[in-house]
Amino acid sequence: MQPDKVFISAHARDFHRLSQWWTQLLGRRWDREPMPNCHEWDLTRNVLFQVLDGGDRAPAVVTMHVLDIDAEIARLAALGFQIPDPVAVEGFATLRYCRFEDIEGNEVGLLDGE
Repeated sequence: MQPDKVFISAHARDFHRLSQWWTQLLGRRWDREPMPNCHEWDLTRNVLFQVLDGGDRAPAVVTMHVLDIDAEIARLAALGFQIPDPVAVEGFATLRYCRFEDIEGNEVGLLDGE
């Protein structure tokens, strides 16, 4: 199988609050609302992220590779997010990772390097 698009979904107990949290994290409002209980962001041409109403499902894990993790952490800190310092990922030359949670306990990770 070679998917041409990847969907990542976070199931929200408080749909509007979680949508706003992700709006701040990503630095922009969702790209579309295909139905009243779904907000979607195009993260890349082939990766789509959704906040869906309905927190009765398992939490999501969303990891995003960014060009400059330090700049992203600084941007998020200025917005009031508490993001831990990145740590080196063992076995990789320059790959760094930090993990935190959104307001509903979904795991969010940032990566940079190779």
